[in-house]
Amino acid sequence: MKKILLIAAVMTIYSATFSQDMKGMDMPKPQEKGSDNMDGMNMPKTATLKVPGKAVAYYLDVTDTLVTFAKGKLKPAIAINGTIPAPTLYFTKGDTAIIHVRNLMKEETSIHWHGLLLPNEADGVPYLTTPPIEPGSTYTFSFPVIQNGTYWYHSHTALQEQVGLYGGIVIYPADKMAQKEKVILFSDWTNEDMSTVVRSLKAGYEWYGIKRNSVQSWGEALVKGYLGDKAKQEWGRMPPMDVSDVYYNAFLANGRQSSEYPEFKPGETILLRLINGAAGSYFNIQFAGGPMTVVAADGIDVRPVKIDKIDFPIAETYDVLITIPAEGAYELRATAADISGYSSVYFGSGKKVAAPNIPALDYFAMLRERNKMDMAGSGKKGTSMEGMDMGNEDKKSSSVPGMDMRKKEDEVTKMDGMDMGSKKEATAATEKSDMAGMKMDNGKSAGTLTYDMLRSIQPTAFDENLSVRTVPLTLTGNMIRYIWSFDDKPLSKSDNIMIKKGEVVRFKMFNNTMMRHPMHLHGHFFRLINAQGDYSPLKHTFDIQPMETVTIEFLANEEKDWFFHCHILYHLVAGMARIVSYEGSEQNEFAKTGYKELKKEDNAIYKWGDLNVLSNGAFLESFVSNNKTQFRFEGRVNWKGNFETEAHLLRFIDKQDYFAAFIGYDYRRNKEVITDPKDKLNTKDNRRQFEVGLIYLLPFFVEAEVRADPTGRFRAQLQRRDMPITTRIFFDGKINTDKEYLMGLRYFFSRTFSISALYDSDYGIGAGISIRY
Repeated sequence: MKKILLIAAVMTIYSATFSQDMKGMDMPKPQEKGSDNMDGMNMPKTATLKVPGKAVAYYLDVTDTLVTFAKGKLKPAIAINGTIPAPTLYFTKGDTAIIHVRNLMKEETSIHWHGLLLPNEADGVPYLTTPPIEPGSTYTFSFPVIQNGTYWYHSHTALQEQVGLYGGIVIYPADKMAQKEKVILFSDWTNEDMSTVVRSLKAGYEWYGIKRNSVQSWGEALVKGYLGDKAKQEWGRMPPMDVSDVYYNAFLANGRQSSEYPEFKPGETILLRLINGAAGSYFNIQFAGGPMTVVAADGIDVRPVKIDKIDFPIAETYDVLITIPAEGAYELRATAADISGYSSVYFGSGKKVAAPNIPALDYFAMLRERNKMDMAGSGKKGTSMEGMDMGNEDKKSSSVPGMDMRKKEDEVTKMDGMDMGSKKEATAATEKSDMAGMKMDNGKSAGTLTYDMLRSIQPTAFDENLSVRTVPLTLTGNMIRYIWSFDDKPLSKSDNIMIKKGEVVRFKMFNNTMMRHPMHLHGHFFRLINAQGDYSPLKHTFDIQPMETVTIEFLANEEKDWFFHCHILYHLVAGMARIVSYEGSEQNEFAKTGYKELKKEDNAIYKWGDLNVLSNGAFLESFVSNNKTQFRFEGRVNWKGNFETEAHLLRFIDKQDYFAAFIGYDYRRNKEVITDPKDKLNTKDNRRQFEVGLIYLLPFFVEAEVRADPTGRFRAQLQRRDMPITTRIFFDGKINTDKEYLMGLRYFFSRTFSISALYDSDYGIGAGISIRY
C-alpha cells in the first residue's frame, strides 16, 4: 500500500511540474468526435494524441459551406471539418503522418502538402502525382515526417484554394523546447464567383482597377502632370501599372478580419508562425509593439534578424519572435500590397495600439519610374529594378557575389535526411554575426526584411565535384489577354524540364513581366542564391520582382515528376507552370497520357461580352476564347428592323498575340437605306458575304483590321475599346473605309452595369444602359 501511495505522489509532482513547463504553449490536444475548437485551436475531429516517432492520424472532411467574410454577404466556400482556415495539423519530426481526406462535396478535390518532403505519390497535385479525390470518396495520405518547421496545405484543384481550402502545418523537432506560440494564416477573400473573376481577367475589364482607384486614366494623367508618361505607356501597349490582379473584399488572419489574443502578457516572448495562404495578395507585416525577429523562413531556421516590416510573398512562411510591451493590446497588421485593406491580430490586453499606416500607392509615380528604366535600357535581361516601388518599399535583393557557390564535400550540408534545424539552435545563435546586406548596429532593427538578410545556420553549398545543369527560364505573360507562361509557352504548350538524379540543377530566371511572381518548387528545397554566399538560405518558395534575375539551385535527389509554378492562383490557372521530370523514372498513369488533364486547364474556354440597350437600338459584342483561338460576334439592330451582324473566328499568330488572322461571315440588311430590293448583296447596307482578314494591335491599343470578300471588296478599320477618360468613364470608338463610325461613352456603376451614350453613323445618337458579362 505504501508503494502505491509513493508512486501516486511522484506522479502527482511530475504532472504538476510538466503542466507548469508547458503552460501557455499552443500544443495540440486530442478531441472527441464532433467537437469544433479547443481553447481557440482549430483542431480536426478525432485528432490523435501525438507520440513522437509514432503514427499520427487526422481525419479531414472537405465540405461546401456558406460564409459572411465581407459586407455581411452570404457566399459559398469550402471548409475542412467545418472551419476556414482548415485545422492546423501538428506533428513531431520522426512521426508517420496518416491523413484521411474525405470529399463530401459534389466536385473533385485535392490536398497538396506545401513545403513537405514526401514520396511523389503523396504530393497531392491531381493528374500529376496523385489521383483527384472524387466526390464521396476518401483518400489516405501516409508519409514519414522527416523535417520540422512551419508549413501549410491547400487544394491544388481549380480555384478551391481561394474559397477556403487551406490550413497550417506545424512540425516540432524531436527536442522541442517550451515556447509560447501562435499560428497566423493570412488569406484574401472575394465575394465574386471564381469563374467571374477569371472571366473578368481574361476579358481585360477594368472593374478591379476602378474599385482600388488604380485605373490611371487620361484625365488623371492630365491633371497630375503625367500625360507624357501615360502616352508612353499606351504607345508601348502596356496595361496600367498594378500590383494585384484582383480586388479583394476582405483580408483575413485565421479566418477573421480582426482577432484578439488577450492571454499574452507584457514581457512575454511569442513565436509567431506566419503563413501567407492568400491566392493573390502579398502582405506588409508590421507589429505595433516594436521590432520582430525572424528566426525561420519556409520552415528552415536562419540566423535571427531583427526587422520592422516583412514584405510577405504568397505561399511563404516565416517564424517570427515578438515581445509584448507594457500594458495594451498591440496590433500585428497585414496590409495588402495594393493598400486596399488589411487584417489585424492584437496581442495583449487593454487599450489597442495600432500598427503604422502605409500610404496609398502612387501609380503614376511608379509608371514614371518604369519609363525611366526603359529609357536607361533596363529592360534587358538581368537588370534589377533598383528604386522602383512595385507595391513594396524595399525590393528583395538577389545579388550574386561570385557565382560558384559549391564547396568541398566536408563543407556540404546534406539534403537527404537533412536536419532542417531546431528553434533551440536558432535562438542560441548570435545576432551579431557578419551578415552581408544587413544594417544592425547595437541591436537596432534592419528595416524591411530582404532576402539578402536571410542566412542559413549551416553552409548550404554543394560539393564542387557534382555536375551542374543550368536551366535558363524567362517568366513571360500577356496581360492584355491574361496568359502567363515560361519562355512564351503556357503549361499546355510546354515541354517538361528534364533533369538527372544526382546532379545539381540551377534555375536562372529572368522576370520579363511587370508583375511579381512567387515561385514554388514541389518536393525539393533549393538554395536561393543571395549575398550570404555559402550560407544562402534553403527555401521552397521565392519571390521574383519585375525585370529581375534570380538564381536558385537544388540537388536532384528525388524521382518522377514534380510541379514548378507561380503561386498567384490566377497565374497558375492561366499557364505559368512547368513539370520538372527526372530522366529514366518510372511513369505513373498520368505521365503516360502526357498529363493531358493537368495541361488543359490553362487552355480553357471563357466567354464574355457587352450588351448596350439604347434609345437608338441594341448593340451586342460577344467573345468566346481560349489561348490562341477566339470567336467574335457583333450585332446591331434598331427598333425599325434594320440589323447588321458579323461573326469571325480568329487565330492569334505571334508570341505577343498582337497579330491574328480570321475568317468570318458578314450579314446585314438596313431596310431604310436600301432603295432597290434588287441591289447586289455586297453593299455597305445589304451584305451576305464570307470574308477573310487580318488584325493587328497598334500602339494605344488601337485594333487595326483589313478584310476582303470573294468579290474582291476590301475594308479597313480602326477600333479602340475601353479607353479610360476618368476612373469610371470609358470611351469606345470605331471608324472604317465604308464611311461608318461610332463613338460612345460609358459610366460604370458596377462590374456589370453602366449607363451609356453612343453615336453610330448608321443608327444615330442614343442613350441607355449597358450590361457586361
